[in-house]
Amino acid sequence: MKLGILGGGQLARMIIEETSKYGFEYIIYSESPNSPAGKICNKEIVGKFSELDKLSEFASQCDLITLENEFIDKHYIEHIEATGVKCLPGSDIVGLIQDKFIQKMKLKELGIPVPEFEEVKTVDDIKVFAEKHNYPVILKSRTMGYDGKGNFRIENEDMINEAFDVISKRGKLMCESFIDFRKELAVQVVRSVNGEVKIYPVVESIQKDHICSIVKASKNFDSKYTKAISGIAVKIVESINYAGVLAVELFVMDDGTLYVNELAPRVHNTGHYTIEGCYVSQFENHVRAIAGLPLGSTEMIHPCAVMINLLGNRDGKANLEGYSNLIQDKDAFIHFYGKDETRVGRKMGHITLVGNDMADLLFKAYKYHSQIKF
Repeated sequence: MKLGILGGGQLARMIIEETSKYGFEYIIYSESPNSPAGKICNKEIVGKFSELDKLSEFASQCDLITLENEFIDKHYIEHIEATGVKCLPGSDIVGLIQDKFIQKMKLKELGIPVPEFEEVKTVDDIKVFAEKHNYPVILKSRTMGYDGKGNFRIENEDMINEAFDVISKRGKLMCESFIDFRKELAVQVVRSVNGEVKIYPVVESIQKDHICSIVKASKNFDSKYTKAISGIAVKIVESINYAGVLAVELFVMDDGTLYVNELAPRVHNTGHYTIEGCYVSQFENHVRAIAGLPLGSTEMIHPCAVMINLLGNRDGKANLEGYSNLIQDKDAFIHFYGKDETRVGRKMGHITLVGNDMADLLFKAYKYHSQIKF
């Protein structure tokens, strides 16, 4: 099979790394040359997503196409589908999820708990929403928001004009009520084109500066959450006829109430631990799902796993150092994404540790993290 991936970043790279054993040929379409995935694939086509002739050339060389992020305009995916090549997830799913307002409307329609939200078009609309739901409120770009980009927390009426000026540059807007959550949780659910569904363990995600910093996975995660979250995840993928891995991010309140925050129609940062932590990783199961192969076990191999992101803290050429202690630890694993340039806040790689004791894994994760330079 010749499998095409729209996007050449670390998610595409890990898909290739985890599934090359099947003998698939991989073709990457990347907006930047020498991308992380492009360095290890059979062929990389470089072009803007808006270059339809190049997209057609890319599609003509693929038997099946998937994507590594949901920020590709659905109209470009429709162009690919018009050539007769299937893309999973398809333009209908991407259109549903990449617009957060439409996404929340669908979740509400399914009876899944979400924060209060409304579409807003003017400063006055924001004021009306805040009067109804109280400050603080979150002003969001409906599209192209990730890692905190495209969000603005409004504490009072004096901040509304600034928030509107900043976020409206990204396009259409929506407002959400502020959720004073206790924890952020996430889960990956995978559904195959044949309708088989499996769910990975629910994990806790710890954010730093709106970017996922640490993920904690445990076989003994609180069962009162896992049952409810599993039900939500299965309901979503079955109701929209989804194929592949879908990430569901949630908030948990002090009283145990759950709210779905966002969906991501792809493999996800909160599931990176599955490479070493589970019998079959999210990346392998994604490919199995879209290719019509039986899904593999999503169970954890060890009682606990911790993933910690390696984020850039400077701008310049990347040069990985300081990992010699880590690679002598049989329960510690490093993934460096092959990015030539580091930038402040850029995801450059991650570390995963597996074992029996969460506190011990966290201690070692922080220790190894502090030693690594890039």
